[in-house]
Amino acid sequence: MQLTLATFFALATLSVGTMAAPTSNHHHHRDQHKGKAFDHILQVWFENQDFDVVNEISTWKTLAKEGILLDNFNAITHPSEPNYVAAAGGSNFGIDNDDYYNIPANISTIYDLLEKKDLTWKVYQDGIPSVGYTGYHSGQYVRKHNPAVIFDSVAQNPKRLANIVPGTQLDADIKDDNLPNWMFYTPDMLNDAHDTNATYAGNWLERFYKTTLSKPNLLDKTLVLLTFDENASYPKRNRVWSLLLGAIPKHLKGTSDKTYYTHYSTLNTVEQNWDLGSLGRGDAEKQSNNVFEFLSKTVGYKNTHISENAIPLNNNTITGLLTGKSFNQTHPQGGSPPP
Repeated sequence: MQLTLATFFALATLSVGTMAAPTSNHHHHRDQHKGKAFDHILQVWFENQDFDVVNEISTWKTLAKEGILLDNFNAITHPSEPNYVAAAGGSNFGIDNDDYYNIPANISTIYDLLEKKDLTWKVYQDGIPSVGYTGYHSGQYVRKHNPAVIFDSVAQNPKRLANIVPGTQLDADIKDDNLPNWMFYTPDMLNDAHDTNATYAGNWLERFYKTTLSKPNLLDKTLVLLTFDENASYPKRNRVWSLLLGAIPKHLKGTSDKTYYTHYSTLNTVEQNWDLGSLGRGDAEKQSNNVFEFLSKTVGYKNTHISENAIPLNNNTITGLLTGKSFNQTHPQGGSPPP
C-alpha cells in the first residue's frame, strides 16, 4: 500500500466536516435516488483545445444542435491534473503540474457527499488496464486524467477503487439499465485530443455518440456534460467548449447559454440537485459556482451575474498545500512513482 501524504500534512482544516465512512457502492443498485432536476449526470472530459478552434469543426458543431452550448464555461487553472482534482475536490490543493500525487485521505471529496446520501458513482477510464488500477500510466491511459484515484480516500479503499472501471463498462451499464447517479468518463490520450487534435477527438466523439451516448436509456434520463479540462492558449482566458445534452428541455436544443460557469459549477449543480451540502471550497464560491441556468429554478439556486469585464482569466498557477510535494518529495524512500 502506498504511503499517504496525511503523514506529512496534519491540516485538518482543509477537511470540511467529519468525513463519512465510505459506504458500499452497490453495482446492482437499481433504486437510484431521484434528483430535483436529473437522476444521473455524466461528464465526458476532453483535453487542451481552444473554444474557437473546437467551435469551427463540423462534428462538434453538428452535435451542438442536440444540446445547450455553454459558451462562457471556464477551466480553473493550468495544466491538466489540477483541473481534474478540482472537479472532485473543489480545489487544486496547490497541485500545479501533472506529477504523481496522493492527496491526503482526510480531504473530503464529492464521493463523500454522494455516499452520505447513498448515491452511487463510477469513474469510467478509456484504456485503463484493470478495475481500480492506481499506476501512473498504461498505454494511452494516464492517472492524471482520473479525478478519483489521486485522492487517497479512494486509492486506499478497495470498495471505492471498484468504482474506477474501463470505459467499456459504460456500455454494459447502459445495457443493464444500471447507471450510477454520478459518472465521469475520460477518453484516452488519443481520443481526448491531448496527443492528437480537436478534429481527431471530434471524429471519435461522433462515433461515441452514435454507439453509446445516444442510447435512449442513457440520454433520456441523464444530464450529459461534454467539456474540456483547459484551453491550449495559456495567455488567454481559460474558456473551454462545453455542451449539455440529454436531460434538458427539448426547446433548448440548439441554443446557447452565456452564463459564467467553471468546473466548480458542475460540482455545485450536483450538490444542489441532491441537497448534498458543500465541500466549502470552490464549489461554495459565488463568483465561480453558478449552477446550469436552465435548472437553477428547479433546484432553488440563484446564480450570480458576472459582467464581462469582471470575468477572470483563470490561467494562473494556483499554489497551496501540495505545491512541490509530488511523490518524490513526500515518500521517504524516494525513487520513482509506481509505473
